[in-house]
Amino acid sequence: MSESTLNVALVGCGIFGEVHASTYAGFHRSNLLAVCDIDEAKAKAFAERFGGRACTSVEEIAADPDIQAVSVATPDFAHRDVCIKLLEAGKHLLVEKPLATSVADAQAIVDAASEAGVTAMIDFHNRFNPAFTALKDRLDAGDMGRPLAMLGRLSDQIQVAAEWFNWSGRTGPEWFLGSHLSDVACWLFDAYPVRVYAAGRKEVLAARGVDCYDVMHIHLTFPEGFATLETSWIVPNTWPMVCDFLVSLQTTEARADIDLSCQGATFADGKEYARPFLFGQTPVGSEHFGFVSVPIRDFVRCVLDGIEPPVPLEKGLKNVQLIAAAVQSAETGQPVDLDL
Repeated sequence: MSESTLNVALVGCGIFGEVHASTYAGFHRSNLLAVCDIDEAKAKAFAERFGGRACTSVEEIAADPDIQAVSVATPDFAHRDVCIKLLEAGKHLLVEKPLATSVADAQAIVDAASEAGVTAMIDFHNRFNPAFTALKDRLDAGDMGRPLAMLGRLSDQIQVAAEWFNWSGRTGPEWFLGSHLSDVACWLFDAYPVRVYAAGRKEVLAARGVDCYDVMHIHLTFPEGFATLETSWIVPNTWPMVCDFLVSLQTTEARADIDLSCQGATFADGKEYARPFLFGQTPVGSEHFGFVSVPIRDFVRCVLDGIEPPVPLEKGLKNVQLIAAAVQSAETGQPVDLDL
């Protein structure tokens, strides 16, 4: 018996939009019907590579009765209006993290999804990262005792903020990267923090005309334990990898260290020494394989098979509330109590 398939579309033809498009194009249970971006050239390039038609209008995607589900991979700050238009049209929804860059926007998306009664999921793909799933499995099995303290660092070379995007000043490392770190912490602790205290600096990027934090430290107090997180967007471009990603977890009975900065590939020639960040994917022709594709395929299965999504939008909302509290703490110099 053949399996049913889902007609999907993508809004946002950027770096991570490529992962969504290639995953849908290469998955036997999904049909990529359309790709959408405000930059027509980007949309056309995606359509040529991955199939489907190119368009520049979210309204066109929303109005198409053949499209059942949509991935939203627009910039961090630009999720609310796009998501609500799609949800009001009854589309199932997969949204890249962070869900939004304000609590009000995140809440509006969650409310619209609830009203629409569709399958809606946030893409926290590090919950599908083999290194973290191995750690989580050991914690859940009781092999390591209870988490007590976590140290986490997720930072990028300065080129990411200064050169890759023209919208960096409308987000920041706390949103773009810190949302990953804080979600991993909550997932591993199987709890949400009751207090957050943060400190941040704006100096280096501000001098380049980018109004966002250079670096932020975030301390999370859980009911039983704590996590200290660092995220930065000003690592020198001479650093041997684009992304610096480390997590250390001390539990009551064990210790785990995870280094995802070097993903098994190191290259050196007469010009440079490099440890490329592979974005959790391995390109094979026009398709991509790897853990970043797993939640996208899971989303398709959830819609088609009537399964609850593994990471519902409500977890994205709580993550936004946490990061917003960290920003508030950094601005006021005071800890912020949370009730998530």
